[in-house]
Amino acid sequence: KLAAEQKAAAQSSAQLSASQKQGRYKILSKLGRGGMGVVYKAQDTVLDRTMAFKVLPESLKENPQALKNFLREAKSAAQLNHANIVTVYDAGEQDGSYYIAMEYVDGHTLKEIIKHRGRISPGGIVHVLSQMCEALAYAHENKIVHRDVKTANAMWTKDKKAKIMDFGLAKAVEELRNHTTVVSGTPYYMSPEQTLGKNVDHRTDIYSLGVSVFEMATGTLPFREGNLPYHHVHTAPPDPREFTPDLPQALCAIIARCLEKDPESRYGSTREILAELGASQNP
Repeated sequence: KLAAEQKAAAQSSAQLSASQKQGRYKILSKLGRGGMGVVYKAQDTVLDRTMAFKVLPESLKENPQALKNFLREAKSAAQLNHANIVTVYDAGEQDGSYYIAMEYVDGHTLKEIIKHRGRISPGGIVHVLSQMCEALAYAHENKIVHRDVKTANAMWTKDKKAKIMDFGLAKAVEELRNHTTVVSGTPYYMSPEQTLGKNVDHRTDIYSLGVSVFEMATGTLPFREGNLPYHHVHTAPPDPREFTPDLPQALCAIIARCLEKDPESRYGSTREILAELGASQNP
């Protein structure tokens, strides 16, 4: 029996090294492009499962420190195990490119849904927001700040689950952009403190969550034109009821508090938002 087990272990070890030589991940099709690289649907030839395979920008190679930080952040993101977070399986190098391998999610981003269908109903927002709050509470309790919460980073799956992706990776990409010419996305969702380049904590995610909920509720963003960094720091956001007059007061209040300029005035944690949502559903 022992000999058979050793033989099986040797075979699987041989398969593993062979698959690494060939490239463990076999690209099946392109899923899309984001600020952090191109995402493909791929097959993990070792574990025989379909996954999302993100190939990172070439410019990463020019900055060993940013690359090291990126892999460190990916490693900590891989520790997160939650139903509403896209699981990171692996990060490394294959065929001269750096990658992150993660759970393949069958669904669409909230951004795509809003783009194609317009704003989301209040009941739908409560459903999505509750799950996003659960994911963020879990990550924040594990000392991981997302730094790039937005509707394009939240998936809505075929089985009606919200899943946040790219946890903690924005920090490493920010560092990379500071050293190279990687084009930064327009900061529609950035908190005032992030816009000003200050140290941020979990409350930056709460601000960005507020922008995302505003977008879900109205189909648009609080600040869309002009000097966006200035607006985030100095301009009061519009009342979402200017766009959606019948939006429930409870959701308006949540958006307003998330979008407070001073982090101290926002919610202390997303669990407080969950409590308010619960109270509004069961008055």
